[in-house]
Amino acid sequence: MRVTRALAALVLFGQCDRAPADPARGAELPAESLLANGDFESPPGQPPAGWPKPSANVIYEIEDGNRFLRLLGNDPEHMVMAYRAIPVKPELRALELSFRVRYENIKRGKQVWHDGRFMVNLKDTDGKVVAQPGAPNFHGTKQEWQTRTIRFLVPETAALLELMPTLFQVARGTMDIDDVRVIPIDPAVIEAETLARAKIARTKVRRQPGESLIANGDFETDKNGDGLADGWLGKNTDNVSCEEEDGNHFLRLRITEPGKMVHVYKLLPLAADDNALELTFRARYTDIKPGDQPWYDGRIMMNFKLVDGKKVGGPAPYFRGTSDGWRTVTRQFLVPDKAVTIEFMPALFMAKRGTLDLDDFHLTPMTDAQTEAMMAEKTTADSKRTEKEAVIGKDLAMPAITPEVRVSGNLLITARDEQPVWLQGLSVDSMQWGPGESILWSVRVALNEWHANVIRLAVKDSYWFGRAESGVTGGNVDSYRTTVDQAVQLCAAKGAYLILDLHRFRAPTADHIEFWKDAATRYKNNPAVLFELFNEPHDISWEIWRNGGQVTDKIKPEEGVVAENQEKLRSFQAVGMQQLVEAVRSTGARNVVLASGLSWSYDLTGALKGYALDDPSGNGIMYVWHNYPWKKGWQTNGLDVAEKYPVILTEVGAIRAWEDFSFIGPSERYPLEGWAEDMLGLIQKHKLHWTGFSFHPRCGPMVIEDWDYTPTPYWGVYVKDALAGKQFQMKKMR
Repeated sequence: MRVTRALAALVLFGQCDRAPADPARGAELPAESLLANGDFESPPGQPPAGWPKPSANVIYEIEDGNRFLRLLGNDPEHMVMAYRAIPVKPELRALELSFRVRYENIKRGKQVWHDGRFMVNLKDTDGKVVAQPGAPNFHGTKQEWQTRTIRFLVPETAALLELMPTLFQVARGTMDIDDVRVIPIDPAVIEAETLARAKIARTKVRRQPGESLIANGDFETDKNGDGLADGWLGKNTDNVSCEEEDGNHFLRLRITEPGKMVHVYKLLPLAADDNALELTFRARYTDIKPGDQPWYDGRIMMNFKLVDGKKVGGPAPYFRGTSDGWRTVTRQFLVPDKAVTIEFMPALFMAKRGTLDLDDFHLTPMTDAQTEAMMAEKTTADSKRTEKEAVIGKDLAMPAITPEVRVSGNLLITARDEQPVWLQGLSVDSMQWGPGESILWSVRVALNEWHANVIRLAVKDSYWFGRAESGVTGGNVDSYRTTVDQAVQLCAAKGAYLILDLHRFRAPTADHIEFWKDAATRYKNNPAVLFELFNEPHDISWEIWRNGGQVTDKIKPEEGVVAENQEKLRSFQAVGMQQLVEAVRSTGARNVVLASGLSWSYDLTGALKGYALDDPSGNGIMYVWHNYPWKKGWQTNGLDVAEKYPVILTEVGAIRAWEDFSFIGPSERYPLEGWAEDMLGLIQKHKLHWTGFSFHPRCGPMVIEDWDYTPTPYWGVYVKDALAGKQFQMKKMR
């Protein structure tokens, strides 16, 4: 494909065409076009300013004193385009694009979308397309001028509007464009129009009472007897097939290639009365191992499609591991007002391995009473969220009162009056796998209701810098960092501390030096912030741990994985913990730093064998100890070091049952009874600093069961009691 693409300079806001009054814009919006010279008239006698220079395919014609743009499609499969770009100011929330068009003998190219069209893109500051409001298209002949108008909302992240009148690889044809205007309008107008179109589209769908939106959801109808459930598959493959057991038919999804997307797709129309839906189905799954991201697993993905083509995510029941036979799953959810269809996709979403069997899908409208109850529940939830945001806002406005601390021997003391400080708190997780879930409210609950005086907040350097990882695009950097900033301020306003944990494994690299130089600069000498340099080093020597070097695996990756977290071993150039300390200190930050030991932060013995870290210019170093029920040797691995240096358990937790931690081998599965009391008794007896892991209902071992912060009976109740001052006795040393 050859492309003719003439680029025009960005339009200045000072160059505007006056537009007629339009109530849709609202009194507070400017009645001006944001596009300069959209009528092609300036300057007289010369090519129109701001538009592409004339060429064989892009020319400017004059009829009866009126000048306009003409695109000529006289070369099949040739892209002909005139390009304009307009900066989008942050206050613009909705726009109206209007233009006049006429065309002659436009014959489509090889694809149905190879025609005449007016393409529109909205891009963010990184050049990523964040919205494509529409592309009015044209084929055939329309000899009289007609006016076309599209109205669209502007995403908050949009920074640039691209306008592209185009003959998109047509076989032939001519398209004329004139009087192009881009005008700010009131977003409420678009909302009303979109809702009206959605209601019309959904009114056309007729459904019997109680009818499922998913036809043949039990996979039993096979009218032609080919062994394939009607409406589901064209043929069986190694990845997707219809199966039969004891006369029952069902759908099977199977991973044959790690990381492969395996799914079935259905687009389901919505009816006018589909205001709330209930999905039920049966699922059976075997050995589903998530892929490179936590959400790469088995799941039923559902997206609502709005009348303007945008998607709104719906519920996504997910599956990991192996089920105990068939299980029934039920989900109830509200339907967005502007939704006209649902994308329904049973999937193994880029999982590493596994099989997922599905049967008896029913997606049915809920009754009016059920819908009203769900809407009332949503209103209550929205109200609570608003109330929480207001409370957080007040807390964030409070002055910081946390005193600066430093290390003295094996104690942590206040820098000004040298009073001992005992850090006891909770590990708030989820920013190590995404933008974070309920981070600020969790911090507030931990401080106010659980009496924590320290929060460990796990972060990841790739999210901090907005970098892609494992094929997943980096998120919003400003939002991610702002969440950390606000968590710091919540702690500082309560006189508490926040441990910024770089949540990585095995050994640090040059990337982590970069992270700490940036993060330490941001929180330099903030009394409330402590720096945990690296989460869990493992499978390296003490020499490499301290000073860095080439990491070489002792086992081949294909022969197995290490015991914890099933992280594959690999070879690379590591930097040492000493270099991370120096990276922090190079910024002028004297904040206390935390250094994790080996064996997934359990082995601290190197600190007594010549590998202790140096910190001549800072407030000192604490050593990080992680302890779980499969660990033995408390005295040697942790307590001996605590006699000389301050030790903090930034991860410590009891587990419900060994089957929840199947990666721990049988030889390491010690009795769980009494472990929580013994561990907390140990912590209290030696005044070890600690943050209970994990203050998140889906990150085990869990301190809480749900987002109501209900303590788990096997660990959370003990943690909450200990933070409230209850004393525990260690009866057994491990």
